[in-house]
Amino acid sequence: MIAFLIAAALLLAVALAFLLPPLLKRSSADGPTGSAANLSVFRDQRAELDADLARGTISADQHAQAKLELERRVLEEVGADSATAATTRGRNWIAAAAVGIAIPAVAVVLYLTLGQPAALDPVVRFGMSEQEAAERHKMLDLTAQLAKKMESRPEDVVGWTMLGRSYLALGKPAEAALALGRAAQLKPQDPVLLADFAEALAIAGRGTIGPQAVEVANRALALDPRSAKALALLGTAAFENKEYRKAVELWERLLTLAEPGSEYHRAVQGGIAEAKAAMAASSQPKAAGTKVTGRVELAGALKAKAAPEDTVFIFARAASGPRMPLAILRKQVKDLPAAFSLDDSMAMAEGLQLSAFPLVVVGARVSKSGSANPASGDLEGQSTEVKPGATGVTVVIDRERP
Repeated sequence: MIAFLIAAALLLAVALAFLLPPLLKRSSADGPTGSAANLSVFRDQRAELDADLARGTISADQHAQAKLELERRVLEEVGADSATAATTRGRNWIAAAAVGIAIPAVAVVLYLTLGQPAALDPVVRFGMSEQEAAERHKMLDLTAQLAKKMESRPEDVVGWTMLGRSYLALGKPAEAALALGRAAQLKPQDPVLLADFAEALAIAGRGTIGPQAVEVANRALALDPRSAKALALLGTAAFENKEYRKAVELWERLLTLAEPGSEYHRAVQGGIAEAKAAMAASSQPKAAGTKVTGRVELAGALKAKAAPEDTVFIFARAASGPRMPLAILRKQVKDLPAAFSLDDSMAMAEGLQLSAFPLVVVGARVSKSGSANPASGDLEGQSTEVKPGATGVTVVIDRERP
């Protein structure tokens, strides 16, 4: 928020720097000779009035009235002396001050009206309650103080560990990895510390568990075969590397450590099931054909519930196995009935392709929101089970999703 306010203030300062100098410069330029300049301006304005009358833009009465007003202003200006120039300078200073106040005020009003002022509030920005935001702010301050102290305590393993875990809690994995790495150098036989270090490295990798994280997690697991964090990280790394059998073995060990019925227990079970499905798919012989072709149509009873521009997703998924689509393409309701061709080039994930499964189901869904995620009110339908290479598959969108 501070950075935003500073940036806004700088932009306002730049705007004022362009607008104020011309106003202030006029204060020194306007003087006794200003009347002559004004006369020239008035002559131009009179010529414009005459031209407007000739073009028919204004009536004769309007022309006469405007001309009288112009002549009155000429007399007032010509009769002015140097005191008038001083008054003009005063007005210019007033105008400059007004601009200097008005621009920031208008900017604030416009932002409050059209912008998102709530986004400056950490309570909104981080989705926290006010108490949580205050606690985070306090933790940031304490962590900054601890980091400062650690500059003079290079051998304090407890301090480095505490600093690293604080950074992890604050969502700063790169800083956490540096601090926990220092602690791990000082205490290389601590499996809990090594597992935390591996976790920080994995999170800092932005979704990819790199070689260093795997090496550190293996060290932790060697010291403690029941390290849940190390088992989880190594199982995930194995799955990412398509070592599905190894992932299943590691996660099954992890499952014995999770509380039965807990959310964590169910998550591990889901990971194991996915790894087993991927392992089965990878071991299946490739089907001769890698395409499924056919036709999608919308049942007449549902046509009134679909707009021509609604998105239609046509996809194939394994008849038995992972629910993720093996191939997908997008059309619109106005294209229906439409022919389709799904093949391995449309795979959503590497290793999950049409040709990797013996049987697939082709589905079609009209998405009212345009989202790939199914939602209530969507219209859908699917084929019977077919083999990769099947042709002439018919899919009728004939039901509404509850």
